[in-house]
Amino acid sequence: MRIWFRDKQAIFWTFFLPVVLISVFGLLDFGAFSTVDLGIVDRANNETSQKLEANVRALDAFDIADTTTEAEELEALLDGDRNLLLIIPPGFGENGAPEQRQVTVIFNQGQPQASATGQSIIQSVLDEITFAEGQITDRYHIDARAADSRNLRFIDFLMPGVVAMSIMQMGLFSVAFSFVQLKSRGILRRLQATPVLPASFIFAQVFTRLTVSIVQTLVLVGLAVVAFDVNLQGNLFSMLLLALLGGAVFVSMGFAVSGFARTEDVAAPIANAIALPMMFLSGVFFPREAMPEPLRVVADYLPLSFLADALRSVAVDGQSLWSQWDDILGSMGWLAVTFFIAVRLFRWE
Repeated sequence: MRIWFRDKQAIFWTFFLPVVLISVFGLLDFGAFSTVDLGIVDRANNETSQKLEANVRALDAFDIADTTTEAEELEALLDGDRNLLLIIPPGFGENGAPEQRQVTVIFNQGQPQASATGQSIIQSVLDEITFAEGQITDRYHIDARAADSRNLRFIDFLMPGVVAMSIMQMGLFSVAFSFVQLKSRGILRRLQATPVLPASFIFAQVFTRLTVSIVQTLVLVGLAVVAFDVNLQGNLFSMLLLALLGGAVFVSMGFAVSGFARTEDVAAPIANAIALPMMFLSGVFFPREAMPEPLRVVADYLPLSFLADALRSVAVDGQSLWSQWDDILGSMGWLAVTFFIAVRLFRWE
């Protein structure tokens, strides 16, 4: 710990990049209004309802999900994945009954701008159908109902990913570079002539990195909560346990790189070749669902994916630590593999 705290540059870069990333993305607010997320449930399935749905789908203002069941659409609305849910009643437009000349729009009251815009556009489409039928007074209209939905912002999604990324960078780069440097300068060889036990020295290095993982997690979560009003749904202690497990995985990976690379010039490209693909494929900044299916299959099994998914499920969805057993098992599998490789490759000189 004393060695690490003497290196002021290491301390600075350990915290600077993650703090800058979470601050920049929090201020830019990529989740701001652009299009209206709309779900459609057609209970009528007649000519008029199909015309209404076709006209709505033709508009660029809406981002309409693939047709699912009404229960799934309601759940998506309550989870904050929809701004509006358009429900077309049975017998829509078949006679002059008032209940058959209105549609139900359930809107997300936590997204007032998108909800109001979507309702105005749907009403204009209904007015077009009214005028096409030659009606003047008996118009189609909206029955609007509010839903208390859970509204997640981009910063809520981003925070656990940046925590996972910072743990990866600290474990992989700090261990790989520091140990290659110690070997190239002959410091590790000299340590063998001192009373310091090699196991004690290795344990101290691991303990330091895992401690920094805890501190990083606390700093980034605290920044997100205080500066950007992130609502932490889950248990902070569970997040710290996940940070310890993730830190162990990437510290072992760092030891494996330091054992293979003889100089810093070799360690740098190896560490970057491991870290950069994971940064962009593991869902740190954007959901992996947007990736092509073959690439997503590979990305789902990356060590950073297991850590980011588990942290996000606990922090954002409020799930328990034990419900993340698949991500925990995946991380433990990577820990076993990287630890074995590190033991086989590590050299004191």
